[in-house]
Amino acid sequence: MDTVLNCLATDSVGLGDYLERFQKTAKDSFGYDFGFAVRGPDVALGLALDSLALSEGDVVALPALAPSYYASVLASRKLQGVFIDAKPDSAEPDVDLIGSLEPKPRALILYDALGILPDPEAVASIGLPVIEDMSTSLGAYRDETRAGSLGSMAILGLEHDSIVTAGGGALLLAFGRRDGTVLRNLGEGLAPEIRMTDYNAALGLAQLRDMESAIAKRRELAATFAQSLARTRHKLVFQDGEGEPGYWALPVSIASSVKDVEVYAKKKEVDCLLAFERSLIAKGAVPDGSCPNARAMSLRCLLFPLHQRIGAQSAQKIAKVLATLP
Repeated sequence: MDTVLNCLATDSVGLGDYLERFQKTAKDSFGYDFGFAVRGPDVALGLALDSLALSEGDVVALPALAPSYYASVLASRKLQGVFIDAKPDSAEPDVDLIGSLEPKPRALILYDALGILPDPEAVASIGLPVIEDMSTSLGAYRDETRAGSLGSMAILGLEHDSIVTAGGGALLLAFGRRDGTVLRNLGEGLAPEIRMTDYNAALGLAQLRDMESAIAKRRELAATFAQSLARTRHKLVFQDGEGEPGYWALPVSIASSVKDVEVYAKKKEVDCLLAFERSLIAKGAVPDGSCPNARAMSLRCLLFPLHQRIGAQSAQKIAKVLATLP
């Protein structure tokens, strides 16, 4: 954390050297052509939509399990949303349904819910511009495709609960030269008030340097917790195909009463929460009767802690609770 302390000891509180270093380090780490950091994922999503040059009234497809703020970003651009259901017993958006959506979408915002990547071939076959939100899927891959490379642009949220955090903010990234040029032109006119500050960038820089070890630790904890959960009737929500998900949290599909599990975990001093309590479908943005698989998942999926700073004693406690869930 010396990077953060050094930043605090300077007079740099706005846009400066730490922001430039953070953006360059991110570029080297993720291998993108161009990108910049802004003050929130909602800002990044709005700018990504602006890059597609959509017209007022155009329709954008988005997963029903995506964060609820997506709806307000679309509304601010006077765009319409049409919702994609999840696959049965999964958080993965069923992109095969996009061809049957009405009205017809002109773009897709792909949210990698719970760090789970959809089938890359299915995404490529839809023939629409794709913005991928990899905020929970950092480090994930499926077959030979890694998180962040499923679309023309990618968003990496850097909020407090992200694998890599800057205490707030987001990176907006382009992985090809053509899209990088579009993003570069868009970034030239950004107001300083929506760019990330040096304070946040300094924290993000420190987190990026520890990213690989953080993911490795989370992977190790996930394997241990999965073994404990296997003793129960509950199931880990996992990714199909070859590869691995992003280890953002431990998502558990509850086969009994969600309330009973929450009360039991709290009694044992282990935090858990509904995975999709802030999603579009949970906040009433998705029409009743549509997206039944997503609705079922939003009602029964709980998140358990999965963080690189969990110590041995806490890990044992969580493992024991998972193995004895009612």
